[in-house]
Order: sequence, then C-alpha cells, then structure tokens
Amino acid sequence: MPKPRVVEFDILRAFAIIVIVCADLGYFLPTVGIPYNGLLADFGVALFLFISGFVLYFNHPSFSQRKSLEDFYKKRVLRIFPLYWLALVVGLFLAGVQPRFPPRIAFIIILGLQGFLSPRFGTDLMAYWWFIGVILVLYVIYPLIIALASGTLNLPAPMKSSILEFTIMLLVPFLILVAARRAFFIIDDSVFAFYGIFVLGIAFSKYNTLDKYGFLTDNRTRLLKYFAAAAVSFTALLFLYRLKVTDFANVSAVPHFASYGGFLIVKTALFLLFVLLAFYLARIMVVSSSKVSRPPSRAVWYRTLLLISFSSYAIYLFFGYILVPLMYALIGAQVTALEISIIQIFVGLPTVVLVAYLLQSMQNEIANRVRKYRTASVLASDKT
Repeated sequence: MPKPRVVEFDILRAFAIIVIVCADLGYFLPTVGIPYNGLLADFGVALFLFISGFVLYFNHPSFSQRKSLEDFYKKRVLRIFPLYWLALVVGLFLAGVQPRFPPRIAFIIILGLQGFLSPRFGTDLMAYWWFIGVILVLYVIYPLIIALASGTLNLPAPMKSSILEFTIMLLVPFLILVAARRAFFIIDDSVFAFYGIFVLGIAFSKYNTLDKYGFLTDNRTRLLKYFAAAAVSFTALLFLYRLKVTDFANVSAVPHFASYGGFLIVKTALFLLFVLLAFYLARIMVVSSSKVSRPPSRAVWYRTLLLISFSSYAIYLFFGYILVPLMYALIGAQVTALEISIIQIFVGLPTVVLVAYLLQSMQNEIANRVRKYRTASVLASDKT
C-alpha cells in the first residue's frame, strides 16, 4: 500500500526553490542592485536537505535485501543525472552564463563528485552546482545512517533509547567523513555544514516528531504557540550568528574541526528553526486551502506552489540559463532597468517554471519507461 503524501513537504519544496532564486535576484533584476545572498541560499538548500532526509526515511526506512539497496541508488541516479547532464550540455553552449569546465575537473563534474573530491582536487569544484555534490555524498552515506538507527547494532536493552540511537546515527557517519577529510583531504566543507540538517530530517521522520508534537494537526492554538516560541528562538540565534560566529564558516584546516563543530551546531540549529517556521506556514496554508475550497478546485496560489514544487529540481538547474540571457538580450535592446525587472518577473520567471515543468515531466517519463523496461526484462527472465 502506498504511503500517504505529506502535502506540506510539497509546499516546502516550493518555498525552498523560491528562496534560492531570491538569493540570486541581484543578477536578474537590475533595479534590485543587491549582490548574491549566500546566507539566504543556504537556508533554501537546508530546506531541501531536511525534506530529502525526511522523505527518504519515510519511503526507505530499511534495506532488507541487496536488491532494495540497488533499486534505491538506481532511482537516485535516474532522478539526478539526466537533467544534471542536460544542464551541463546547455552550459557548454551558453557563453557568459556557464564557463567551460577546465579539463582537469571535467570528469569530476560530469560524475557529480564535487562534494567527494573537493578540496583535494581544487576548491573551485564546488562552483559548479555545489548542491549536487553535497546531496550525492549524503545519499551515499544514507544507508549507513539508517543501518545505525534500525537496531542493526543489537544494543543491550538498557542502551536502547531514542537519544542514544539518534546520537549514534548522527556521529558515526560524521566521524567517518571527518576521518576521510583528515586522511585524504576530501569531502567538501559544505557537506559538513548541511550534514546535521539532513540527519535531523531522517530523525523527524523516524521518530514521528512532526505528528507527535502537533505539527500535523489542525489545532491552530498549538501551532501558533510553537510558531511564536520558534520565532523568538530563531531571532535570538540569528543575532548570535551575526556576532561573527560565521568566522568559522570557511575554516577547512583539519586541526580546526573542533572549533568548526561549534559553528556547525549553531548553523544546524538555525536551519532547523527555519525549517520549522516554514513548515508551520505550509501547514497553515494547507489547512486554510482545505477549508476555503474543495480539494479538486484548490486556490490558484496553492496549485501554483505544487507546480513549482514538482519542477523545483529543474528550476534549480536551469533558471540561470533562462533569466541571464534574457536580461542581456533586454540590455542589448536598450530597455530600461525598471522595464527589465518587470519583464523578468512577469515573463522570465513564468517561463522558467514552464520550461522546468516540461523538463521535469520528460525526465519522469524517461524514468518510468526505464523502470517498466527493467520490470518486463525481469519477468521475462523469470519465465525462461
């Protein structure tokens, strides 16, 4: 039986890609005049990774057989690489939007190994779709994380507790990554920065935290109480974050991992509070939409968010390829900065969503055909 869909996470995916696009607005809207906002982009990526951890455990809480593990990785490859490779090809032909890859890193970029092999083979590796490099590392270690949290260790009864289980699933893979960094100078800093929020997504799914504490109920009073408490905590931590805690952000020398750990804890806490705030908002939107209209005829804004959510991965890969050339074309046509911004908002952004939707639909169709072909091949071999 298929598991029920958590619609709030569809809304969160839309929030995440909107936040990431907003972080780049300075490149596409001349009237904005703001530089790239890396902090804003980090929060958008954190949303994506929390959702990934939650949904992965929701759908794959264990791997009982080798085939299930193989199917897991094949599914990840089909979801990530077709559009990623298409983006690489498009980038090679769009001069001024995406530079050609230096020969020494082309192979690494094509395989999405940025997160694994930076900084040993150059910190510039992560300049090319660094999110792909991070998520692939986390997908690779995901089976280890859930193995540590699934009772595989056969701990004695006094040691079987949720807190200890969570600590093991959090620390053991992290220490393995640290050891790899220490021994081979691999695993990019971004992996460490987002590792905690990914594992928290898994933990929230495993321990049913969102439902246990009322995040999935219709109790508005309870929601608002948690919302207010999280907002105050978020504001306080953001203030501390701004007090030069970010000085640790770019520390990459191994002897500084201890101090870097303090930065990671604060950053993960900020990410989690941001996720919870976003989830409250998504939950309120879902409940409100259900009460004002029947499910088959949801409000336009609600369906738009679902469309953006479905297309979010393709939007991430291709929005720059559409908005940047459009801006240069408008500048060449001597259109004013204000007019460029208006065209980008009302023409460029809808075009991005439409193109992304078509590309995502094509990839899903390809993936479905591959799965059907493999299933038919297995059935045919069983008959013979």
